Amino acid sequence: MLLGVCAFAVLVGALGWYGAQTVSTDCLVAYSQVTGRDGARLPDANGRGLSDQELIDRAYRRALETGQCDPPRTRWKQWLD
Repeated sequence: MLLGVCAFAVLVGALGWYGAQTVSTDCLVAYSQVTGRDGARLPDANGRGLSDQELIDRAYRRALETGQCDPPRTRWKQWLD
């Protein structure tokens, strides 16, 4: 009996932890980068070359700020939709 109660408590705890995780909503973003003749990336205004992931993250943040994408939310709220 005690083992069953402990197993149930672990299950509820794991489900609660999983449900409390923040997840991004589906959002389509586009990005571009400028390259030189040789295909090398040109630096941005600050003189820094950005990776593809940094460009995607920047485009996603801008989409969130302008309201084009829904903000991330907890997983359990998506279960209720």
